Amino acid sequence: MQKIFLDTRELDALARTKFSLSEELMMENAASALQKELSQGKNVLILCGSGNNGADGYALARRLVGTCSVTICALSLPKSPMCLLQSERAKKCSVKAINDNEALEFIKENASDFTDVVDCIFGSGFHGELPANIQTVTSYVNSLNAKKIACDVPSGIDADGKVSSNAFCAQVTVTTGALKKALYSSEAKDFCGSVILADLGIGRPLFEEGCEPCAFLLEQKDLVLPHRTKQNVNKGSFGHVAVVCEEKTGAALIAGKAAFHFGAGLVTLVNKHSEPQSPLYELMTSCNFPANTTAVALGMGLGRKDEISFEYLSLLENLKNIPCVLDADIFYSKGIKNFLENTAAPVVLTPHPKEFSALLENCGLGKYSVKEITENAFDLVKKFCMTFKNTVLLLKGASVLIGNAKDENFLLYVNNLGTNALSKGGSGDVLSGMIAALLAQGESALNSAINASLAHALASAKASCDYSLTPDSLIELTAKL
Repeated sequence: MQKIFLDTRELDALARTKFSLSEELMMENAASALQKELSQGKNVLILCGSGNNGADGYALARRLVGTCSVTICALSLPKSPMCLLQSERAKKCSVKAINDNEALEFIKENASDFTDVVDCIFGSGFHGELPANIQTVTSYVNSLNAKKIACDVPSGIDADGKVSSNAFCAQVTVTTGALKKALYSSEAKDFCGSVILADLGIGRPLFEEGCEPCAFLLEQKDLVLPHRTKQNVNKGSFGHVAVVCEEKTGAALIAGKAAFHFGAGLVTLVNKHSEPQSPLYELMTSCNFPANTTAVALGMGLGRKDEISFEYLSLLENLKNIPCVLDADIFYSKGIKNFLENTAAPVVLTPHPKEFSALLENCGLGKYSVKEITENAFDLVKKFCMTFKNTVLLLKGASVLIGNAKDENFLLYVNNLGTNALSKGGSGDVLSGMIAALLAQGESALNSAINASLAHALASAKASCDYSLTPDSLIELTAKL
């Protein structure tokens, strides 16, 4: 996994003082990294702002003189000392520059000629909304048939990953020094493209010294699958998942099937009121939790009747230390707060933003709209986990956030490997079943959430068609990892 930082300006300053790296040297390395990402085309448009992100653009333009046609559109006048210096150097190298007033007309007249557009307007220093004149330009260049590259952070995305109207939409983002939180919000995922990390003159481990990361980016190599190493085993060796099956039986069936396919030795569908029917012969059914239950999945298809949710939450409390995964309808229960405050068992919660809104309100942590949750996901996950420290929270989204707090230490993991193929009913039930399977096999709550999430995401990336993925095919794809 890789470290993610909220703000890398302190790391930049440490690199200058501790390793005597000049700002100019770091800027040349940034410009070099941008140059490497250009296509083989011959006509490069660079959009420059007034600060050091703009300075990177002027430095890039200077390096390209004589190798291709390069034009700078200065969307604001240089202001920072480095931007003033680099713009002067570019001018002395005869780089063609267009001012703000002429920019849009020039871009429209030459739209079909540009092979690359490089965004060096704001980068990581942005906040609020893009100025209207810049929105006009970014909106137009976003539609061009050219390779779009952003320097550090696409202009229009702030440090928390909130996205302005008409933010620059990059196919590649060359971020400098270290990974930034801004790049890994669910909102930002459609604007960053592939993220390339460029060093600024020292190796990454040295550059990242001295500051604590705000999160960790999960990678494919972090995945640990539940492979079986011993031969003298039986079905009881791999745990027994009890999946509560109430109002909407399909959701529980999907979760049960996923749990069985992801290594659980036994799976039982449980309904306290009438024994459920299972069309899947491998899934058992019962009116009670089996005596040898090692993990419970509750909430998928449960329904929102308080008397039902209270009954099952009470049963879970009585099961003492048996771990559970909670999902979907259970987050609308008024009893969820009391359960989380009193349970000693490992708990993984897997809401999507709308369910997280209900969960936060029912736990007395405030009322938030889905938009507010999407925009403030990092902070709200931390807020929840610091309140309920015996839980692991997995917030679904384009970028999945997994949070866990122990004492005053909060850990946050980001999984951005999933694809839009997962935007189907039942995908979340598959994930819950996979988490339950790992809990049943003895994994910790945090490791169960991380590994199930990674497997879930990577399986979706194997789908042959982005719109046809079904829960069954997703479950089958987990066996091909």
